[in-house]
This record gives sequence, structure tokens and C-alpha cells, in this order.
Amino acid sequence: MTPHWERVPSKPDGDSGPYFMDAVLSPNRSLSKRLFWRILAALAVVDVALAAAFVSQGAYPVVGFIILEVGLFWLAFRLNYAAGRTREFVRISAQRVTVTRAPAFGAGDHWQVSPVWAQVSQDSGAVRIASAGRALRLGAFLSPPERADFAAAVRQALAAARGARA
Repeated sequence: MTPHWERVPSKPDGDSGPYFMDAVLSPNRSLSKRLFWRILAALAVVDVALAAAFVSQGAYPVVGFIILEVGLFWLAFRLNYAAGRTREFVRISAQRVTVTRAPAFGAGDHWQVSPVWAQVSQDSGAVRIASAGRALRLGAFLSPPERADFAAAVRQALAAARGARA
């Protein structure tokens, strides 16, 4: 295996031996769908009251904008929940480090590198796994404490993978 990240067309076959890390990273969503529907219903009730007030004063076109507001609110959260289905898979064995990015829509991307060459660093926005001048940024959606924990876990898994090769 070369010392730099290789993009592979499909998810690599299983490695022989144990996995030192098999992590799935996904964005946090603090608002449940049930609570979202409650908030949308409350917004609709307020907007119906506003629409009634404007209609009583003869401002009929405002109703269209109020309907548009509720529709855009729903659309924004729908797109947000769709983005929440993004996943990053990190698997570390003695033979390779495999990273798969599975977006909410479309096919995923797969990369691999030897754990001997992989270096982990953490910046303010993500955890970087670098090798031979190329790097993958992972966990950009994680909170800073989660990124620090993930970086430490990757370092530990890489050390174990290197030890298993010896």
C-alpha cells in the first residue's frame, strides 16, 4: 500500500485480523421531529392570527407571504434533517485505514491508507488524518470536545494497529 491516501471505487474488502477502530460519525440534531412539528404548529397558529388581523384590515396579499413563511420554515428544517443523514465511517486495522463518506444523497466516497503512514492532528474545525502531504478532514460537524475525544481515539487505534504489524 502506498504512503498516501488512495481513493478506491468501492468499499474495500474485509481485513484479516481485528479492527482497532470501527467508528461511525454523524451530525447531532438537537431538535427531534416531534418537537419540530409542535413548533411548526405553533408558528402556524400565530400566523393564522396574524393573517386574520391583516385580512380584517384589507391587506389580503400579506396572507400569501405568511403562507410562504411557513413553507420556507418547513423546507429549511427538511433540508437540515436531510443533511443530518450524512455519515463518516472510519475503520482502522493492521493493514489499512479506511474512510468512507456517505452523504445524505448520492454514492459515498472511499479512501484508504496504510496505518504506518497515517498522522492525526486536530484543528479548530475538524480532525485531520494526513499521509504524505494529503489529508482527510473528518468530524467537522462534531463539537470541540467530541473532536478531541475522536482524535485521541484515532491516535490510540493507529498506535495499536502499528503495534500489531510488528
